Amino acid sequence: MTDLLIVILNDTQVLPDLLEVWREIGVPGTTILKSAGGHASRTWLSQVGLGAIHNLFETKEVQTRTVIAVFDDEDLLAQAIAEAERIVGGFDRPNSGVALVLPVSRALGLYKASPALPQNVSPLPLRSDWAVLRDTPVDAVDSLLNLEPTIVSGETPLDNVARAMLAHPSVHVASVVAEDGRLIGLLELSALADDLFFHILPEEFLKEITDLEKSMAYADRTRILTARDAMAPPVWVKRGETVKEAFQRMHENKLPGLPLVDELYHVIGYINLLELLSLCIRTKNGNGPSEVEK
Repeated sequence: MTDLLIVILNDTQVLPDLLEVWREIGVPGTTILKSAGGHASRTWLSQVGLGAIHNLFETKEVQTRTVIAVFDDEDLLAQAIAEAERIVGGFDRPNSGVALVLPVSRALGLYKASPALPQNVSPLPLRSDWAVLRDTPVDAVDSLLNLEPTIVSGETPLDNVARAMLAHPSVHVASVVAEDGRLIGLLELSALADDLFFHILPEEFLKEITDLEKSMAYADRTRILTARDAMAPPVWVKRGETVKEAFQRMHENKLPGLPLVDELYHVIGYINLLELLSLCIRTKNGNGPSEVEK
């Protein structure tokens, strides 16, 4: 079956990221069209007058992009949609855009694009006996401590997020998911504690207000009531990726752990720094990751 995927992006700045990730996963060639939202156009024209209608498609206030791609692989289509959702932060957000899938009765000239091969060459490790660790699949690491991820919905109240994290005391990062189970954000333990204790001990946070910007941040914090309000952007490691990639993302984002996701960004596991350290120690002692004591 052949399908036509149409993605209308309200934020044109995310277009390069979308095209890059689609290229990496092997999406066939895409078509990009300039477009404009009708409601936005009407609002803008009412402000500047109909005489400026010839500038409609070059005006930043109403400018959008429509990206079109044809698929005859259902799995690739599902992955492309998931990537688009991730890039825009979810099409359920206001002014994010829209994604449509239409059946195609006949298509000519389709071709397959191969996923891009990584070009980066890593420098040699300082410890040659640990060189194998870089390419160890995260799937093997996930089985070391067999940690069950903490998963909450975006509408979960913060106190219920805390209860969910108490049920998994070794997991210090909660995965916030949409209704379809797709990862949309992370909530780290220290950030959750700050948000909860803000409502318990607001005087501690009042002491930090020294200027207007911090005063506005304080006011914004009073409205943080759910996981969606408090979450940070999603960071993850995919099944099939390596220890090197897992550590890089934890280190760059100052996170003690990461959710393990499948190709559609459904959370299927959790990996923390302790597991990475455990792998280092066991490899140094000549033990493989499969020999961890349960």
